[in-house]
Amino acid sequence: MYKVKLALLCLSVFGYSQGVAAHSNTSEYNRYVNFNWGECPSSFATPDKRNLCSFAKVPVNWDKPNDKQIDILVSKYPAKSNQPKGQIWFLQGGPGYSASFYAQHYDTTLSQYTQDYDLYILEHRGVGWSTHLECPNKPDGDYQQYQQSCYDALHQKWGDDLFHFNTTGAAQDLAYSIDKSRATNWLPSYVYGASYGTLWAQRFTQVAPQGAQAIILDSIVPSKGFSLDLWDENFNYIFSGLAEYCNADPLCQSKLGNDSEHTIKTLLNKVYSNSHCPQTKFNQDSLQALSTLLMMRSIEGALMPAYYRLARCNSDDVIALNNLHQFIFEGTGRQLLELQPKPKNDYSQVLSSLIVHNEISQEHRSLEARLNYCKDAVSCIPKALLYSRYIQKAVWGDKYRSQFTYTDVHHYIPTLMLNGDLDPQTPHSYAYDFMRTFTNVNQRYIEFPQTPHAVIFESPADTNTGNNCGVDVMQSFLNNIWQQPNTDCIAKLHGLNFNLPAFESTLLFGTENAYDGSAQVMTLDSLKRLRDTHPEKFSAARDTLMRVSDF
Repeated sequence: MYKVKLALLCLSVFGYSQGVAAHSNTSEYNRYVNFNWGECPSSFATPDKRNLCSFAKVPVNWDKPNDKQIDILVSKYPAKSNQPKGQIWFLQGGPGYSASFYAQHYDTTLSQYTQDYDLYILEHRGVGWSTHLECPNKPDGDYQQYQQSCYDALHQKWGDDLFHFNTTGAAQDLAYSIDKSRATNWLPSYVYGASYGTLWAQRFTQVAPQGAQAIILDSIVPSKGFSLDLWDENFNYIFSGLAEYCNADPLCQSKLGNDSEHTIKTLLNKVYSNSHCPQTKFNQDSLQALSTLLMMRSIEGALMPAYYRLARCNSDDVIALNNLHQFIFEGTGRQLLELQPKPKNDYSQVLSSLIVHNEISQEHRSLEARLNYCKDAVSCIPKALLYSRYIQKAVWGDKYRSQFTYTDVHHYIPTLMLNGDLDPQTPHSYAYDFMRTFTNVNQRYIEFPQTPHAVIFESPADTNTGNNCGVDVMQSFLNNIWQQPNTDCIAKLHGLNFNLPAFESTLLFGTENAYDGSAQVMTLDSLKRLRDTHPEKFSAARDTLMRVSDF
């Protein structure tokens, strides 16, 4: 699945760690006075410079509205039409990632909505340009001590208000912001949330049951029964689905047989025991990370050839696999793409740790159980990341609960829920249980085959509009929230592509045929020569290269 935008909306294990703008466009805390709009920070500025931003004052603790206040960034992209049909609020995933992602797609994936809707982005409290939570200390050799010192310092600064940097507080920020935006011009409001943003949107329905006309939940994080402790189990469950699609695909089936899952698992067990193909740079950790990354980013056209070459393991296969390892795990891809470090405030590990370990951790797995599970699994996060997660859990977990945490969400707001059947971060299996909480005939679930995480960004199709299929389905819902959305485009989805294009294969494997043929050793210099000699091909391949490099 190619030529689609990289959507960093995931509950990701591959994270990165503030500049401060002059708050001349600060908005007072008053829901009956509109925002004081002004210039946006550079990361939120759209290419056409059309959007506006405001730093709104809100209580850190909504139960004590007259006490300490914090800033939340609100961005508005006014509809190009003089008579907008409504406003759409976009909620970011993570938790912990900046929502500036959305502003970068107003001229691409989200362009369908720019004509007739005012588009709003709310930066989650604790993240990015909102009042940002970050450790005041620097990491040292003792990660446990670093996390504990960070927690101690922030708790000393905020007291128990630290625990109000949570989903409920963010949901109340959203309800307040919607009210404030309509102080001078009432418009119907629609809320779109992706990944963790779906939990945020659900919490919004609990604190503001009449706060919007409809909500769209894309890649569902259910309010109960979910946990990042289940990350590896979920990825291996989705790998089984990917293998079934491989069995039905003529190219993939010809390479890996009628039972590709069994073939791959048998192969990996030999590699994990060091009894097969030790010449490659891949070991158990990096092979499991490869599966995690390429499934998460839907690059099956590189994943299945990697297994096929690993099974054969001739001299060309070793070269090809080592090229792939170098590109992804040794930083060569990042150097080729000349990727710059992420802005420091694009991510808050503190906010992520608070919410993950207090609101998305109902199902527990011990460290020992997860390590044991990963002994023969196809996909697992690297052990170093796993250990760090358990340290974070020990420091930041069990700090708060609310009446909304780990409870079913029942509401009557019209709802459209979208999920791909190859979504490893938020598997579609959770949607089936979640649907039992629907209390309104206008609450619907639509599943997209051969589609990964974040449907509206990851569902390219041969549509009349030129949009992703998820975009058209969402637009159909917005046009009439009381009718079944038009889903004809699902039959036109591009779906999986097990055949990596020749130029992309050359960059990643050192050969035009990812599965077969001789391979040449690729260096950074030789990769740069290919880039500079074939700029149009490189531009066409850039999305795939970003997916395997930018994590």
